[in-house]
Amino acid sequence: MNIGINVSLTHISGERLMDLEGGISNIQVTTNISITRVTQVQNMLEVGFVFVVNYSPAIANLTLKGVARVTGNEKEMVDIKKNFDEKKAIPPMVLQSISNISFIEGIFLARSLNIPPPIPLPSIQQQQHEATKNRGPSYIA
Repeated sequence: MNIGINVSLTHISGERLMDLEGGISNIQVTTNISITRVTQVQNMLEVGFVFVVNYSPAIANLTLKGVARVTGNEKEMVDIKKNFDEKKAIPPMVLQSISNISFIEGIFLARSLNIPPPIPLPSIQQQQHEATKNRGPSYIA
């Protein structure tokens, strides 16, 4: 599939509902991307989407809305639209582009609101002292 994708945001909203100064633990972050519409506009498709981030406990919420403009040959555009109308999957490269832009903007918004980012941060597991005594640290590449 040889298509071009341009993602732009039309709405950015974020609200911190609770202070985190008390040190809330076990914060769970859920994200959801919904494709709201796929419409043919001249020789391209416009794919509308909504990206929502929810926190539990309810410390904040983030919402981003936008449109991905997809260009390519006519047959590919017809197939994408037909698949959406038949409740089938959107091509992974379109969803990946939407996801990339949404997560990056969500991270910036979360930073501005001083809340955890909408992605899981890697955690380094503490190893047993005995297991690491004879060999070097496992994080050296």
